[in-house]
Amino acid sequence: MDSLLWSQIGLMALGLLLIYLSYRFDLEPLLLIPIGFFMFMVNIPNSPLAEQGGLMDQMFNALIKTELLPLIIFIGVGAMMDFGPLIANPSYMILGLFSQLGIFIAFFVAILFGFDIPSAASIASIGTADGPTSIYVASKLKPDLVGTISMAAYSYVSIVPLLIPPLLKGLVTRNEIKAQTTARGDISKNARLLFPFIVTLTAGFIAPMSLPLLGFLVFGYFLKENEKTPSLKEAAEEILAPVATIFVGMLIGSSIRAESFFQLQTLAIMGIGLFAFIMNIAAGILVAKVMHIVNRSFNPALGAAGNSAFPMAARVVHRYVQKMEPSTFLLLPAVSANVAGQLGSVFAGTFLLQTVLSGLDNPLQIAGVAFGRSLLAMLVLVIIFTGVRKWK
Repeated sequence: MDSLLWSQIGLMALGLLLIYLSYRFDLEPLLLIPIGFFMFMVNIPNSPLAEQGGLMDQMFNALIKTELLPLIIFIGVGAMMDFGPLIANPSYMILGLFSQLGIFIAFFVAILFGFDIPSAASIASIGTADGPTSIYVASKLKPDLVGTISMAAYSYVSIVPLLIPPLLKGLVTRNEIKAQTTARGDISKNARLLFPFIVTLTAGFIAPMSLPLLGFLVFGYFLKENEKTPSLKEAAEEILAPVATIFVGMLIGSSIRAESFFQLQTLAIMGIGLFAFIMNIAAGILVAKVMHIVNRSFNPALGAAGNSAFPMAARVVHRYVQKMEPSTFLLLPAVSANVAGQLGSVFAGTFLLQTVLSGLDNPLQIAGVAFGRSLLAMLVLVIIFTGVRKWK
């Protein structure tokens, strides 16, 4: 048998493995089952689904490369999210941003591996732990990498429960685990309603390229909070998001084909993406340890929840801490950190995208400008919401 046939058999097996793992261990089944199923079908020898310029390619170009489906998913995500804990505890936004440092570290690692700047930024976006953001960034910078990058992003999100405990065990001491962190829960309805507009204005002035993702995200949240559009909120959450998710899974799976997947470049992308995930969690914990030094009641374990794997990361952190120290209850603070991570990942990914598109060609300058703008946006939001969270 020739090498192409072996590669097709390998990807068919990988597709079946994704289906099995998602079914058996409940690892992101809504995405990994469609991805695995269509990866299996498209790699059957002589499958018409794999034809260049065929049906799946046309759908991919119309729905993924145009960023349509990722943005629709973000409306549904916003309708399901509760930014209330973050509005009540705006200082967690800083933790949410610094928990994205792995993205910028992975950007440099990808450069060292020989990737050009657009490819390196696309690969680094895997570290956002946010499939729509990864797809959005890659489709703008390196469309031919969208399939591999999106599969890595969604696959790695599903193993967040496996990554967090060993990092907490290695980086957080038993004494630190005992820290009793309390989070505010009292915010006004006006603060909730103002949140989408303040976030959109802040991001729009500092990095307009972030507006599509952030705007669609907070639009979904506004549909939920204004109480006048329950049918739209329900449609976004229960119709738009599931349908868009099905198509994203189908098209990502069908784009993973034997003739292009089994290459050193693909292995490097998967490896750097996993490295970005691990570095993000570790960076969040280390920043939280610094916050613990400043405020002894702040539990460093919260740093592991500062990513956009919502609400999975918050639950995993809370359960780990409860197991180690039953008297420590961190669910509300962990949710605050987790929501901050969702916001921070969009800022980091899209601000890096805009900086690359600005034409800068120095990787250090690109990372510095992107992170600096992200930090500025987060600080502005912290200052604003510290003042308006109880505004009547």
